[in-house]
Amino acid sequence: MPRITQPHDDAWSPDVEAAVSTFGNRARNEILRFLTTFGPATRGDIVDSVSAGEPSVAKHLVALEQVGAIVVDVPAGRRHGRSPRYSANPTRIKELLDAHLRYVLEE
Repeated sequence: MPRITQPHDDAWSPDVEAAVSTFGNRARNEILRFLTTFGPATRGDIVDSVSAGEPSVAKHLVALEQVGAIVVDVPAGRRHGRSPRYSANPTRIKELLDAHLRYVLEE
């Protein structure tokens, strides 16, 4: 079994961790690109437009929302029976990318 390594570096911030988990995943990038290109969409719209199935998209939307890369128009806990619309959060996406670049380039 492969060994998972964790950097022992003070520069490895929570934002760097979030950037790596977000942008290091093809499906998450595809979802972000779709939302950035086409604007707010329901989970069904996203499933119909990306190369991942519904369970995978659902999991990735939760992860993207947790790091702030997307925003949802219905608060968590109030979504049952509703069709929330997901939107990309360009400001947060740029923050995560900048944190990753600063880490990699040691700025």
